[in-house]
Amino acid sequence: MGKVYHAVAALLASVCFAADPVPLGQPPQGKTFLVILSHHDDHTWEWGFGGFLARLVDSGWTGYYVRTTNDEKDGREWGPNDQVNLRESIVAVKALGLKDVISLNWRNDHMSSVPLKEVRAQYILLIRKYRPDAVMSWNPWGHYDRNPDHRRVARAVGEAVWMAGLENVHPEHMAAGLKPHRVPVVYYSQRGDYGRGHAPNIALEFNEAQLQRKIDAYWAHKNVRGVAASADVKRREMEQPSLEAGKRAGVKYAEVFYRLEEWDHVPGLRDYLTGNARAK
Repeated sequence: MGKVYHAVAALLASVCFAADPVPLGQPPQGKTFLVILSHHDDHTWEWGFGGFLARLVDSGWTGYYVRTTNDEKDGREWGPNDQVNLRESIVAVKALGLKDVISLNWRNDHMSSVPLKEVRAQYILLIRKYRPDAVMSWNPWGHYDRNPDHRRVARAVGEAVWMAGLENVHPEHMAAGLKPHRVPVVYYSQRGDYGRGHAPNIALEFNEAQLQRKIDAYWAHKNVRGVAASADVKRREMEQPSLEAGKRAGVKYAEVFYRLEEWDHVPGLRDYLTGNARAK
């Protein structure tokens, strides 16, 4: 069964990534990033961020992973799943070079019953505390993601990255010394194995060593990966989608995202700032 699963996953990845070209971009400027996702293993899989995160860390960035749910239903035994998956998540993100996992422990697969404003408030607080130069998450405008946790987290993140910069939102944070913070750039991903997915607008390249860390991070989640795979299968699971994304940008390995900058909603402003802004 394990061999069938891995073969099907590789096939889906090759089909889903066989799409239109995506322009190759460069990583952003900065020093701190937050990856805010639903589950313990969302950071690195066919539609994850593993290669990009490893590249940022290699460039001197500090990263934190926000695991929103407790993952109680992911794995072999309901009772221990939460803590087992948390431990493996820490191992996985350390393989990528991230500093820590921040676990919010909302119940797995129950995010649709959680008030959106409660989740959003936690994200706003974290953004103000860590003051990231980049945030990574699911695309709030992605199509047909049937996972309720993905949809809830995506919408809450999309709102939080904007509202964290408004001083009248959660003014009680000011008493704790947490000032408003505007997130300069967000990178959104979206699974593409059903529905329409989303339309990425940037590809980011990474190298062989960073691919290996992506592979290590993926397979660190032993509780949900099931049957042990051969070395070739382990490599192919993450290498194949990385190669397919790379083809779309004319490089060997890449991941594709929807990049949204802080002022993209204002027509022409990005071009103006690019041409006229000067460092102090």
